[in-house]
Order: sequence, then structure tokens, then C-alpha cells
Amino acid sequence: MGPDMATPFDPRMIIGAVPMPALLLGLDDTVVAANHPGLAMFVRDGALVIGSNFKDVVTDTWRSSLARALAEAKGTGRSERVSAGLDESEPDARRGNVWVLPMLADDRRLAGMLVAALDTRESDRLWADELQTLNEQLQLANETLQTQLQEVHAARRADDERNQFLAMLAHELRNPLAGIASASYVLRQRLETGGDRTVEQALRVVDRQVKHQARLLDDLLDVSRMVLGKIALRLESVDLVVIVRQAIEAASFGIHSRAQALRVELPDEPVVVTGDAIRLEQIVTNLLGNAVKYTPAAGRIDLRLSTADETAVLKVSDSGMGIEPELLDKIFELFTQGDVTRARAAGGLGIGLTIARALVELHGGTITARSAGRDRGATFEVRLPRRQAPASAPPVAEPEPARAARRILVVDDNRDVRELLRVVLELHGHRVQEAIDGVQAVKLAVEWVPDIALIDIGLPEIDGYEVARRIRRRLGASVRLFALTGYGDAEAHRLAVEAGFDQHLVKPVDPNVLARLIGAA
Repeated sequence: MGPDMATPFDPRMIIGAVPMPALLLGLDDTVVAANHPGLAMFVRDGALVIGSNFKDVVTDTWRSSLARALAEAKGTGRSERVSAGLDESEPDARRGNVWVLPMLADDRRLAGMLVAALDTRESDRLWADELQTLNEQLQLANETLQTQLQEVHAARRADDERNQFLAMLAHELRNPLAGIASASYVLRQRLETGGDRTVEQALRVVDRQVKHQARLLDDLLDVSRMVLGKIALRLESVDLVVIVRQAIEAASFGIHSRAQALRVELPDEPVVVTGDAIRLEQIVTNLLGNAVKYTPAAGRIDLRLSTADETAVLKVSDSGMGIEPELLDKIFELFTQGDVTRARAAGGLGIGLTIARALVELHGGTITARSAGRDRGATFEVRLPRRQAPASAPPVAEPEPARAARRILVVDDNRDVRELLRVVLELHGHRVQEAIDGVQAVKLAVEWVPDIALIDIGLPEIDGYEVARRIRRRLGASVRLFALTGYGDAEAHRLAVEAGFDQHLVKPVDPNVLARLIGAA
């Protein structure tokens, strides 16, 4: 977010406020601003003034003399005064003294021209004082505007740098997760024919921790997107009953490991809303995770989904540590965790509820928290607008395609990720070659002509986008290109598509998902 900005100082507001007739011209002699006295004195009746060249709108009385004065003032940088005779037979006749005053930017470059008039019945000293004051006001306005523009540019640079840092952080954190996930998969495959039970239990722990770390990383990136207003929803008709069941399945291990009792109450009929299925599941998962985290072992968690008129109502209650009254209004703020002393630490970053609220509000709903106080549990209630449209049918698991052997090029500068991915692919019967940088990848692709190339984006020498472009130019559509990367934001996806990738996969990738994509390629 950029710094708080004051309302910009607009020189046109000053023109409107001064009592003497005045026009403000740009360097191309177009009229930028004019006050009512200025229109009456200088402009032909019915002329369209703003944005027009002054020669096209001023009266014949002033056209030639103003043109000469403007040219002189631009050439010398000094103020010029001209007089033009008016019809003195009128009762209120006057002879106007018109000043053409160069307006300078804070770097002393010419920025525009001010045309202003004062009756000769007023003193020249007063006229000069008025012009001097007006000039100072306009100079201050210009300086203020320049400062504000610099602040805006600095804020934008800071936002760009922060986004770049977060993208790099995600990339660097996802790389080791990809290696761990691949190692776990390889060991599980070896254990399928019978293995040590202790090793199998250890692998389950590794799998759970990889998923936990990946969720934490996604939450951190979601906070950044939320602050920048960049969370986008993919809207469709969704059955909340299906969503809740999926979230319960995801949270089941944590509930069982703490011997907590979960009571679930779901309607028999679909509860249809318009929303993003993944984000809706994230809301429920975050609320369940919060309940599990702050409820002691053998505690109770209740989840109830119901309807009220045109509203879907989800309630998640627990018998846990509760919420202090002074925190109820702050519980959805970033990093709020209540009592976080070491004796009561529950883990987490304190961002799950913040994300839940943001996602609920993006869906047009509300979320509230209630608690009777410390150690008396808490209830979170989500209300979302219902829709009468039929829900999309839940996706049917596709049968895994036959494992036809493919020639696959793996490109990654991380040795562990690269070598373990090779082992995973070879377990599925594929032939694999490796490249450690972009230059080697292009050379090997042209010589070996793989069926599929799995390419990391953050490579030395040339990045993965350029690797894809060069391979496409040499081999055309004969090779399928998968971006396998730690960069998971929308911009990374767009760049991957533009570079010619067929798939954009974010590390760590489920090996079974990768196997299906390879089988379908």
C-alpha cells in the first residue's frame, strides 16, 4: 500500500477562486482552465473553451495582442503586459491591462502561461501584488503536486519490490518442499511390496508436514494478495455440503490425533451458493483448523450447516480456550492470536481468520465470532447468500491413464529436486535426461528431442521462460512443455502461457497428478 495521500493541489482551483479575469494556458496554447470573469472578458459567446487553442475562442479584441505577448513571454521567460482598447461608450467601459505570466515548474522549466486582467482604475502596485501572490500560490501547487507524484512513484516501486521478494521467497521455500515430497513418494513406492512399519509411519509424518508447510506458504502469499486487493475468485454454482465434507476430510488427522470429538450436522439437500470452490473450502478448513488448534485434547468441536431464508449459515463451535472480550473485535485482524504465552502456544501465524474473513466478504457474506470468555469455547458463524441454480456436479475421479513410456527432459538447478524427480519418473517407466541450466537444456532438447520437458523457471544463464521460447522455435509443437516452478502467482502463470508452456505447475507437485498429466500429454 502506498502512503496516505493528501488531496492534490490543483492550479485550476486557484483560477476559479481569484476575482480578476483569468485564463490558464498550456505550452501548446490550449486553454486548461478559466474563471467566469475570464470567460466574460476574453472569450466569444458560445465557444467551447477548455481544451481549445486560445486563438480559436478569444474575441478579435484580444487575439493578436495576446498572441504577440505569449510568444514574447515564452521567448524571454518574463511577464508581458498588453493593453487592448474596449468600447468606452458603454457606461461601465474600462481599459483592460492584461498580463501574460510564465508559470515555472520546480525545476525552473516553463510549465504553462497565465493570462489575467485588472482594471486600470486599480493601482499597478496592487495588480503586481496580486500577480505575485497568484504566482506563489501556483508555484506552491506545482511543487506540492510534484512531491505527491514522487511519493506515488516511490510507493509503486516499494509494492513492486515487495511482490518480487514474495515471489522469490515462495520459489525458494517451495524448492525444498518439492524435494522432500519426491523423496517421500519414492520411499512409499518401495514400501508397497512390504517394508518397515516404522519407516512407513515416518513417511506419513513427512507427507503431513510437507502439506502443512505448503499451506502456511499459501496463507502468507494470500495475505499479500489480500492487502493489495489481488485475490480473484473463479465463480460457479457450488454445493456447500460437498465443500464442508472435503474440509472435514482435510482436517480429520488433526482432530483424531488430539482425540477430539467432532459432531457434524449437514442438511440432506444441497446448499447452493455462487462462489469459488477452492476458496470456500479454504474458509471452512481455516475455521476447523482454528478450532482444532485452540481446543484441548479430548475436547469437542461442532460443525453445523443450515439455511435461513436466502442465506447459508455455517457454524463452527468448540470447547476450547475461548476469546477474551477485549479481543472479540480484533480476532480477525492480522497476527491476532489472543494469549500466546509459551504455556498456551498453539502454533500458527495468526493469519487464518484474517484470510477467512477476506474470502467470506469477497463472496458477499459475513463472518462473526462469539465467546463467553476465557476457557469457555468460541463460535464462528459464516453467512453466505444462497443461489437457486443447480450445483455443479462434484468432479469424478478420472481413471489413471496407461503408463506409456515417454522421453522426458528434467531441467532444474536444484540437484535434490532434479535427481529425485528423475527417480519418480523412472519408477513410472519413463526415460529421463537432466539439465542443470537453461543453455544446457536447449542444447539437450534439440539433440535428444524429448516428448515432454519439465522446466524450472528460476534457472541460471537464461530463465525457464526463455528456455521454453527457444525450444518452441527449434522443435515447434512436437514437445510438451511443463513449467515446474515455485512461482505460483497469476503473473507467473501469464508469462508461462506467453512463453509457450502447455502446463504451469507449482511446487511441490503431487507425483500422481504429474503422472496423470504426463499420461494425457
